[in-house]
Amino acid sequence: MKKIYNFTNIAPHYRKNLIEKLLNANNFEFYYFFGKNKNLKIKEIDFYDDKLYSFKGNIGKLKNIWINKNILVWQTGVIARCLKNNFDIAFFLGEFQIISNWFAMLICKIRGIKVVYWTHGLYGNESFFIKKLRLTFYNTADSILVYEKRAKDLLIKYGISSSKLNIIYNSLNYDKHLSIRNKIHTTNKKTPLLKFKINNLPYIVFIGRLTKIKKIDLLIKALHSINFASKKLNLLIIGDGDEKQKLQSLAFKLDIIDYIQFYGHCYDEKILAKLIYNSCLCVSPGNIGLAAIHSMSFGTPVCTHNNFFNQMPEADVIKEGETGTFFKENDFNDLADKICLWLDNPLSRENIKKNCFKVIDTNYNPYFQLKIISNLVSSL
Repeated sequence: MKKIYNFTNIAPHYRKNLIEKLLNANNFEFYYFFGKNKNLKIKEIDFYDDKLYSFKGNIGKLKNIWINKNILVWQTGVIARCLKNNFDIAFFLGEFQIISNWFAMLICKIRGIKVVYWTHGLYGNESFFIKKLRLTFYNTADSILVYEKRAKDLLIKYGISSSKLNIIYNSLNYDKHLSIRNKIHTTNKKTPLLKFKINNLPYIVFIGRLTKIKKIDLLIKALHSINFASKKLNLLIIGDGDEKQKLQSLAFKLDIIDYIQFYGHCYDEKILAKLIYNSCLCVSPGNIGLAAIHSMSFGTPVCTHNNFFNQMPEADVIKEGETGTFFKENDFNDLADKICLWLDNPLSRENIKKNCFKVIDTNYNPYFQLKIISNLVSSL
């Protein structure tokens, strides 16, 4: 049975469902090595959990060295394991700036260990020098896992063999989400969770940290434009962050605060499921990441901007008119228009939810990811 060593930067909690399945795989042995970075403020996997603790021998810690608290340049423990331990396949983060990965990759090559990079790939807006470095690094791999079709197409365009490339997409806690989804029902009744001035209006939702990069001010301006022109709509903002006070001030200034609820952060999936499921659209005016997967897991379509140079790979989950829509980047008037057009979508709400569920059930789940990795292991 082949043995996989997966070296990664941190152990984000959203990956727990996938890691459980990889550790429990019956056609390969999986080992998971990770470091830490408290500055990223990302919830981490609890490996003392009952489902994972029995695999404590397959879990190892690395020491991360960061520049400016967010650029990983070295991982202590990777090279030693690649030199001394016996395994068949090494999964590395496909980030060329992690200098230890270059040395570890060379050691693996010399020892006959297959090398796989798990990466975003090219974004498309890199400088000539950065693009060259990335492509040089990627060319050393025996196989590459990317999160989206666009990344695969870009790598093929710049000379990476398509036979090396596999789209693995991304996932959240699919099992839990599916269990909740099967029990939830749409309701128009007033709920203590919603505290708008007029609770029976349809509402759109934003999910995530309230930071500048998310450009939530554009959404508030778009809501102002919508509500003072024709339609009436509420906005639910789930999350917290440094921009909260500024956003509240903007809402007061535009006299739109009665139509906005700042819910704060929430980690209770049952509550989040109700809030997302009963909203008509999830909007992220900046980039969209895992919030898109979270939203569609509960049947709610997604709206975000159309500049893929500034997007996260999860934007690929949106199919125009079927599972969401795109607006012109930084244009709140176009955002308002696209929200209104979506609300007039001829598809029934039931069919839209089915579209969203189908995308998640087909690709954006750990069962699909496990299948991709299993097939990859068999081929190497």
